[in-house]
Amino acid sequence: MKLRGHNVELVKMQEESSIRKEQARIATEEQIQAQRRQTEKERAELERETIHVKAMADAEGRAHEAKFTEEQNLRMLLDKINGEREKWLAAINTTFGHIE
Repeated sequence: MKLRGHNVELVKMQEESSIRKEQARIATEEQIQAQRRQTEKERAELERETIHVKAMADAEGRAHEAKFTEEQNLRMLLDKINGEREKWLAAINTTFGHIE
């Protein structure tokens, strides 16, 4: 009888040990899953930030390019206007040059 009680106690201890091991395994798995979710959240946030920074850089580049193009077009227009002015001044001087 004493041996039987001892065996029952031993089985009970083994079952409790198995339950504790399973609970520890579940807790570890939950912790791993939580870390994975956090890592995924951080990765997504980093990706969003990267997209935002790239979009801002692209917009800044386009604005700079537009300003450069506008300045270049203005210089070309001024060169053309100055050329036309020189042409008309030369024509006027030629036309009225004999009056002096």
